[in-house]
Amino acid sequence: MSKSHKTIKPRMAMVMSLIFLLSAHLPVFGGISGQSAVTISGTVFHDAGKTGVFDPAVDKPLQGVAVSNGRDIVMTDSHGRYALDVDDHTIIFVIKPQNWAVPVDDLNIPRFYYIHSPEGASGEKFGGLDPTPPLPDQVDFPLYPEDEPDRFEVIVFADTQSRNEKELSFLTRDAIEELAGTDAAFGVTLGDLVFDDLDLFEPMNQIIAQIGIPWRHMIGNHDLDFSAGNNTAARGAYYKHYGPSYYSFEYGPAHFIVLDNARFMIRESDNHRYYRPELDADQLAFVENELARIDKNKLLVVMKHIPWDDRGWNMEQRNKLMGLLSEHPNALSLGAHWHRHYHSFLGTDYGFTGDAPHHMISFGAVCGAWWRGMPDEYGIPHAMMTDGTPAGYGILQVNGTEARLHWQPSRRRADFQMHIGAPDIIASGETEGLIVSANIFNALPDASVQMRIGSKGQWIEMERSPAPDPVKAALSEREKQITAQLDEIPWMESRGAGNSPKLWQAKLPGTLKPGTWLIEVRSEDRWWVHEGRRIIRVSE
Repeated sequence: MSKSHKTIKPRMAMVMSLIFLLSAHLPVFGGISGQSAVTISGTVFHDAGKTGVFDPAVDKPLQGVAVSNGRDIVMTDSHGRYALDVDDHTIIFVIKPQNWAVPVDDLNIPRFYYIHSPEGASGEKFGGLDPTPPLPDQVDFPLYPEDEPDRFEVIVFADTQSRNEKELSFLTRDAIEELAGTDAAFGVTLGDLVFDDLDLFEPMNQIIAQIGIPWRHMIGNHDLDFSAGNNTAARGAYYKHYGPSYYSFEYGPAHFIVLDNARFMIRESDNHRYYRPELDADQLAFVENELARIDKNKLLVVMKHIPWDDRGWNMEQRNKLMGLLSEHPNALSLGAHWHRHYHSFLGTDYGFTGDAPHHMISFGAVCGAWWRGMPDEYGIPHAMMTDGTPAGYGILQVNGTEARLHWQPSRRRADFQMHIGAPDIIASGETEGLIVSANIFNALPDASVQMRIGSKGQWIEMERSPAPDPVKAALSEREKQITAQLDEIPWMESRGAGNSPKLWQAKLPGTLKPGTWLIEVRSEDRWWVHEGRRIIRVSE
């Protein structure tokens, strides 16, 4: 699994010879490539002196830590040493092991890598990665001991996607302020950090830093510079701010793999620039090498921007990836991109051949429906997504080899987990056969959902019936009525209601007498019990 590299510079030849001798004794996943390669080596160490620089008199080299060049993976030897090939654009990174922490900068962004890019990487529109200096004699990685429990939480953002400073303020007030001071272990954003304006990376980083925990940012299609001339250059601004666009790390008992699957493409016939969900050859080799070396029974969380169910995937490649995941029974995939929130269980149609289907969560967006819709009393758009899910974020709760997700609507109670669709007032003679719906934002597809009328009523089974959420549809209609009366709309108009895959329905079994009635809905799946209430009035 070698890759092409530049010829060794004469002044480095003696050093390289020594490194090749060293590399022959390192455990390797994917192989170290051959005779024309330029090689970098270094030490992974416990930075006891907390200087960030390896001092043999104070610091302790760490054996058995994985280091990668984005394709091959090697394990450090008894002296904490590694050696890896580099080409004209390589990011070397340490794979953080359990109970060790990597440095973070002033904005809580992890710094666990070294970028070698002599020509830099940049498009024409946004400032990207400047050319890097010649390779140093060695690249060392400091680590710090950290007690990582078996139970912890991760804050999961998807599609923060601000297009301007005003929308950065929406992000701040809608989600960041309520999370400041959280005791979650770390946070992640599953791509589409911004909405095409890559100059917003820096102010967005400053805002998210206020949460106060390490935060990992992943690349999405709206984080690419489409003025670039190739796939690497399109990522230049991302590299500058965040480092490698794919990598892996451990925390507690879990192993996390971050993928970069928004591949930049140029159509030669008309110079059209676009993207497709795909991994390049190096990344695919990295994933294969990483999955081969880790304990197959660990909790494995695969994080990426574009979900597995996107029709644009190279199906042969996607099915190969799913085949690799089939050997990991405790694997969970997290995706974003769609601005809808749902769970899918993927089987042989997706190339997954494990004993049970593979669980994929497509996350709803922090920006909801792209910060669209009428603003509330604070000036923040409601941004309800087309499936009726309120704008919000996830809290992934890890416990050993298991994980479950809580969906948290922004600026709402934690137990606000459903819309119940029913009329505010209805005539008694129209109640028999009335359809009541429940859009349960985070319910698993096999959830058992029941409703009852009145606190002493009989529980009635509700049937999962994907359809538009009546609450979202009514909101869209009210907005249309308002905007029809305006010459100019002072907000971005929201989109209509689309099918919600987590909608359950049932009919009232009989006629309700005039009066006020409480409808209760109860949903239970292997993760959660959710309860909701709706009051309706019945007239003569």
